[in-house]
Amino acid sequence: MVSTTFIDLNSDKKNKITSAILKEFSTHSLSDAKVSRIVADSGIARGAFYKYFEDLNDAYSYIYHLAIQDIHADFKHEPGIHYPTEKYVDEVTSFVNQVHSSQYFDLIKMHITTNEALVEHQQRQQIEQVLLQAHVDPVTWGIATLTHETIKLVLLYPESQAFLLKRYSDAIEKLNIQEDD
Repeated sequence: MVSTTFIDLNSDKKNKITSAILKEFSTHSLSDAKVSRIVADSGIARGAFYKYFEDLNDAYSYIYHLAIQDIHADFKHEPGIHYPTEKYVDEVTSFVNQVHSSQYFDLIKMHITTNEALVEHQQRQQIEQVLLQAHVDPVTWGIATLTHETIKLVLLYPESQAFLLKRYSDAIEKLNIQEDD
């Protein structure tokens, strides 16, 4: 977990370190990342890095969650409330466009293609707890799963965006119809 020492840093220093971490994890997988590049890019001592973060996994978790918070800032859905299919498709399209124009695009793409599998094992217990505690209906769960998979596929295969969004729309439509029955 990020230390309070890092959280309390002045904004210029914190931004320099954050930028260096973003650069590292946008261009190198978690398994290939190096503290030495982060400290060189940010101009801090190696010991300071370990004063701010437990290890590279901690730094990765920090930057990935920062990216997800930033990218998700405009997307709010109430759990258990179902929307018309067009709203879901519009939101996914808007989200993908926002990711493409975001400073976090390369980080997110690296996460999807490489790091997701590496951190998944580490976070499995946390995820299982969330899933066990989440009392969502099957339609909400299905829509959330389809949404995330569609986003991943569109980011990886942007040339297939129209096809993927049409398939997503058709699936959401079927889930919405099934719920109405």
